[in-house]
Amino acid sequence: MKKYLLYFLFIAVAATAQRIYKTPSGSKYHLGSCRMVENVSEEISYQQAAELGLVPCKICKPTKYQSLGLTSSNTARGHDVTVQCKGITKKGTRCKHMTSIANGYCFQHNPDK
Repeated sequence: MKKYLLYFLFIAVAATAQRIYKTPSGSKYHLGSCRMVENVSEEISYQQAAELGLVPCKICKPTKYQSLGLTSSNTARGHDVTVQCKGITKKGTRCKHMTSIANGYCFQHNPDK
């Protein structure tokens, strides 16, 4: 039992030591070193991330707030927020791919590549 308590305490300390950020239009939270975080991002707490229904970035992989005992309505149901890509195809039509990348572009149209 003591072993599990120490493990939980370690996770809680590690998670609170990480600073996480939310982009203005994003549905994910990021570490400060993530390429998706720009100067316009705001620092938030894990509690705020849970309240906003944000999920961890798949690129920078910040600590999940579920390990801290916090839940969100989106992640509690097992849904990952995806949107239609904002990119334009060679034909001039909107891309049909769905993406969960914070900037709204799929892997083919991502301007950050």
